[in-house]
Amino acid sequence: MFTEDLTVFFNTADHAVSATYKAGGTGAGVAVKVIFDAPGIDQYGISGTNPTALGKATDFASFTNADTLTIGANTYRILQTTPQDDGATVLCQLEKQ
Repeated sequence: MFTEDLTVFFNTADHAVSATYKAGGTGAGVAVKVIFDAPGIDQYGISGTNPTALGKATDFASFTNADTLTIGANTYRILQTTPQDDGATVLCQLEKQ
């Protein structure tokens, strides 16, 4: 598994945004940094309907489908997480609440 420090990739001065991850969608939540992508058109010209967020796998290790991610003023339910490449990051499929 990749053991490098991923902090540089999730720098809010460059690509990432601050978010609040709430296990079960309740409680105070935990501050995380993610790379957020709003819905758009993929490489095959197919329109996407749900936004995604790329985050450190360690931040989403206890994921359940009741978890939420708040980015700015919007709250999203995390539908699923998919490990990326070597498993150091996960892609979260989101649904706006």
